[in-house]
Amino acid sequence: MRVILLSVAFVPLWASGFLAGKLATQRTDVLTVLLWRFAIATVVMGVVALVTRPALPRGRAWLHLVVAALLLQMGQFSGVYTGLAAGVPAGLSSLVLGMAPLLVGLLTPLLLGDRLGPAPVLGLVLGAAGVYVVLSDEIGGAVGGAVVFPVLGMVSLTAGTLYQKRFGAGTAISMSVIVQMVACLLVTLVVMPFSGAAWVPPTLGAWAAIGWLGVFNSAIAFAVMFVLLRRTGTVHVSALLNLVPATVVLLAVPILGEPLTLQALLGLGIALVGMYLGLGLFGRAGRGSPPAASRTPPGPPATSYHPVPDRPSRPAAGDAGR
Repeated sequence: MRVILLSVAFVPLWASGFLAGKLATQRTDVLTVLLWRFAIATVVMGVVALVTRPALPRGRAWLHLVVAALLLQMGQFSGVYTGLAAGVPAGLSSLVLGMAPLLVGLLTPLLLGDRLGPAPVLGLVLGAAGVYVVLSDEIGGAVGGAVVFPVLGMVSLTAGTLYQKRFGAGTAISMSVIVQMVACLLVTLVVMPFSGAAWVPPTLGAWAAIGWLGVFNSAIAFAVMFVLLRRTGTVHVSALLNLVPATVVLLAVPILGEPLTLQALLGLGIALVGMYLGLGLFGRAGRGSPPAASRTPPGPPATSYHPVPDRPSRPAAGDAGR
């Protein structure tokens, strides 16, 4: 029963990142949203790290975490939020970001030496076709060139996921997140004086949207995802994540006033079929071994990691008295 409740809560929590992101970028600058999202998430995950006391990264792991942060966090969210601020609908943004796991499944064999099957290729083609159908509709027609921003965010998410799969699997979850959040916060602080963006959100509505992003979408949704990963496996979580675009499209109608047409629904359906096919989720419910393309679930809105359980830090030999 607990797994069912968590699964039901997880999809709208994850989807809310696109809705809150749209509300936030309508009320303040993109860099202001990024600054306070990273700041709030850093505080929340810092508390988690104090409780779980994960081991500190060693050596080059620090550099790998920073590189992953720039791709998974700064690159992804800068692209998504800039697109949202430029008028890209939240539903279309979530659909574009949903292509990332398919692209990961396609590129993983080429870059990491895994075997490439036909499913990721066919899934990516169907997914891209679905996005094209949505873009050709009047919903996407008004977007114009702004759609390049979520596409860039998706590319950055894909690159960050592949980098994380290659170099970041050995670091505890909470430590990975807090290091990445701090790195992104510092980068944003450096850029802010040259951007002209407001340092403080100007309205209560902006604070509410950013607070939701920092607490619920960055921390709580992330925690629920990893509880589900440990209790059910990556196939179950990947299936839930593929429900996010449909959830965003439906919730964006009453919350954001975004239109919903039959053509957009058709494109969404084609893309969802491509996602499930590309990740090998059809007919795999209950099987123990997930397909290669689904071993790292898509992030979106928070990040993508191999689940490494947090473990208390232990002093190295000779460090006990320090």
